[in-house]
Amino acid sequence: MSDSAQLLARILMSLVFIIFGYLQFTNIAGYAANPSILKVVALSGGILSPTVIAYLVAAIDLFGGILILVGFQTRWAALVLIIFCICTLFIAHNFWTMAGPARAANMGNFYKNIALIGGLLLLMNTGPGSYSVDAKMAKT
Repeated sequence: MSDSAQLLARILMSLVFIIFGYLQFTNIAGYAANPSILKVVALSGGILSPTVIAYLVAAIDLFGGILILVGFQTRWAALVLIIFCICTLFIAHNFWTMAGPARAANMGNFYKNIALIGGLLLLMNTGPGSYSVDAKMAKT
């Protein structure tokens, strides 16, 4: 794969995480009331508040996306985002338990996350390419 293609792939893949992270941070109170956030709070036994979970999810999205975008600690960022996407599949987008419009919307998001996992796996395998912070640091 050419370095230009790897850069374009990183840009496109990172956009999903950066945009969602930004939207979550700019409406943290609303996001803390999200049913998926409340499900994670319940799974934690109530130890963590919805606001803490919301900030954690927003940070993973935003900062993971930025790391992928610039190509810094790319393989580690991709691994964290893969784990995050897998958790999201079963906590937020478990469409098989839903009906009607919610089922259709969550099925689309489920398969979007599957595609993101595939892209992140490729990124872990191939690395970020030479147009990245990782490559610049390796040369020094």
